[in-house]
Amino acid sequence: MARLRRAFGRGFRMPLGEFRAPVKGIGDIVVECGRRDAVRLGIAAGAALLGGGITREAAAVTRRAAGPVNPYPAGEDGTVVALRHALDDAANGIAGLAGRDEQGRIIVRARAGHRHVLRANLIVPGNTHLDATDARFVADFVSSGTSRTMVLNHVPSATTGGYGAPGNIRITGGSWDPIWQYVQNGATAPAMNVITMQHTSRVELAGLTIYNVKWWHAIELNAVRDATVRGCGLYGWIVPPEYADKLWHGEAIQLDLAGSTNTWAGARDNTPCADIRILGNTCDKSGSQDAWGTLAGSHTAVPGVRHARVRIEENVVTNTIWDAITPFNTEALSIRSNQITGCHGGVYVRAANSGVNPLTTVEITGNTVGPLRPNSAGKVRWGVGLAAYTQDAPIGDILVSGNTAPSYAYNGRQWMSFRQPPQS
Repeated sequence: MARLRRAFGRGFRMPLGEFRAPVKGIGDIVVECGRRDAVRLGIAAGAALLGGGITREAAAVTRRAAGPVNPYPAGEDGTVVALRHALDDAANGIAGLAGRDEQGRIIVRARAGHRHVLRANLIVPGNTHLDATDARFVADFVSSGTSRTMVLNHVPSATTGGYGAPGNIRITGGSWDPIWQYVQNGATAPAMNVITMQHTSRVELAGLTIYNVKWWHAIELNAVRDATVRGCGLYGWIVPPEYADKLWHGEAIQLDLAGSTNTWAGARDNTPCADIRILGNTCDKSGSQDAWGTLAGSHTAVPGVRHARVRIEENVVTNTIWDAITPFNTEALSIRSNQITGCHGGVYVRAANSGVNPLTTVEITGNTVGPLRPNSAGKVRWGVGLAAYTQDAPIGDILVSGNTAPSYAYNGRQWMSFRQPPQS
C-alpha cells in the first residue's frame, strides 16, 4: 500500500478490504476492486490515472512502445500532428484528458469538424480507442515509399507473428476518403486501403463511413483474431484494370492471411483470421463511383490454413458488381439475415481451389436476395450458391435454409455434404 501511495501521491486511498492483487512494480501495477472490476494502470513518467474500470482482457496488455510509433511527415497541420502525439502517448500507456473507455482503452479523440490530411499512415497502438466522430480523414501521402493504407495498427517488429501485436483496439466514426485530396490536387491517386489491422486481436471498428477506395479494400483484417466490424457505411470502389475480369478481388471488407506477398507488417507466417463478426453494415455505390465487387470475402489460401468462426449477418448490400457476399476458404461460417438488392450475384461461398483445405460447417440462412443486377451481356450470377473445386478441399456440414433468392447453385457438389437437403 505504501508503494501505491508513492506512485499516486498522498491523496491515494483504498479500503484495505477491497485490495486483492499484489503490486508487481511501479511500471506494472495491478489492483483488483472487489470481484468485478480488474484494473491495470499503465504508469509512465508524469502520467496521471484517468478513467474507470478496465477489463481483465485489457489487463493482459502490458507491452509499451517505449517511444513514438507514428511517422511525422512534413506538411501536416498542427491538428494532425497533435493526433499523432496523442496516439504515441497511448502507445506508451499515457492517457489524456479523455481518459479510458469501459474496456480500459485509452481514448484518443480526433478533432470533430476538421479535415485531417494524412501524409503517411496513422498508426493506432494497442489498448487504444480512436474516436473519430464527426472528423474527416483524407490521404495525401508524401512519398511513393509510404505503405498504402491510411490506418495501420502498431506491429512492434518484423518478427511479430500470429496475433502478437498489441490488441484491444477500437476505432469509431469519421468520414474516410483515400482519393479526395488527390483529386483536389489534380494528381493521380495511388491504390490504397483505408483501415488495415495486422497480427493483432480484439478489434472493433464501428460507425466508420468510407468512400471511393481505389483498387484495394476499405477494411482489411489480416491475421486478426476476435474482431467486429459493425454499422459501417462502405461506399464506392474503383476497379483495378488487371482485375476487371476478377471482380471478387473487390472486397470492401477483406479477410486475409499473413502471406509472403500481402503482409503489411510483422512476420509472413500465414496466420489466418478467426472469430470475425461483420454485422449491420451498409455497402453501396457512392455519388461518384460504382459499388464494390462484394461486401466481404477473401482471395488468398495456402494448404492447411483456413479462416474460421466468421459471422456475416444483418448487412444491407446493394449494387455490388459481383457477388454481394463471397467468403473464400472459410469454415465455421454463418451468413445470416442479410438483405441483398440489385447486386450481380447474391451469396456465394467458395472453398480453396488448391491445396489440402477441407472446410466444415457453412450456414447460409434467412438471407433475402434479389432482384439481381445483369451485367453488360444481360447475365446474372446465382442468388445463393457454393463452390468446391477439388477433392482435397471439400465442404462438409452445409446448411442452406430459409433464404429467399431467385436461384441456387452447388458447383462441385460431389465434394459437398449437407446437414439437410439444401434449397434448390
